[in-house]
Amino acid sequence: MSGRVAVVTGGGAGIGRAIVLRLAHEGARVAVLDVRPETAAQTLAQAGGAGLALACDVSDSAAVEETFERIAAELGHPDLLVNNAGAVGVEHVRRVTPLLARQRAEAAGEGVKTPLDALVRLTDEDWRRMLAVHLDGTFYCTRAAVRTMAPRGSGVIVNMSSICGLEGCTGHPHYSAAKAAIIGFTKAAAKELIVQGIRVNAVAPGHVDTSTMRGEVGEQRAAIARSTPAGRLATPDEVAATVAFLAGDDAAFYVGAVLSPNGGLLT
Repeated sequence: MSGRVAVVTGGGAGIGRAIVLRLAHEGARVAVLDVRPETAAQTLAQAGGAGLALACDVSDSAAVEETFERIAAELGHPDLLVNNAGAVGVEHVRRVTPLLARQRAEAAGEGVKTPLDALVRLTDEDWRRMLAVHLDGTFYCTRAAVRTMAPRGSGVIVNMSSICGLEGCTGHPHYSAAKAAIIGFTKAAAKELIVQGIRVNAVAPGHVDTSTMRGEVGEQRAAIARSTPAGRLATPDEVAATVAFLAGDDAAFYVGAVLSPNGGLLT
């Protein structure tokens, strides 16, 4: 990655921060994008400061266009884009998590009787916000990056999906729908853009041990770790390593692929 310009959305914490640090370690100059400018700046400082830290809401098309114009002017045209920005939906998680725990307990007895009501209680606002950040953001940033990649005949785009996009996650229909849509978008964009020298692929991690929501879903995460054949959750660094592989020249023949570091949950 020496000398290349990388853009990482949602780079302020968690998986995004791990991706930024990995790419910077390999020599890239990274533009760290996040809705929280202070966390983007913290990540950039940890990465050595060779890049930009910018506030950007990826669900805002105009903001994305302005941000990419600034990146091109101050850092250079992007060689790599990692669409990692996401949304959690804290209140939804807080409501569904104890019900999922109750269902697990019931499954060990006479059978599941507790309804989650996750879908019917999902508001229009929650649904649209989840798709806006994950799916719209991936589209807006990809479109902005391709405008400068295509004339140069080269570029790499890595989109962050999830195991929820591959098999669906109980109680999280909006998140699963958004992540599944990213996979479809990745495959279509990959087939179109490879003739212009741009590789597009996706990473669909299993459950990852990040600080985000750790306190909210501690017991659920412990249960998921126990049910994972590998016996643990993934680390952000392991996901970042997968992104770094797809970003590098060793992955030159990967087009529209979906790599899933998930510890054996889905094989």
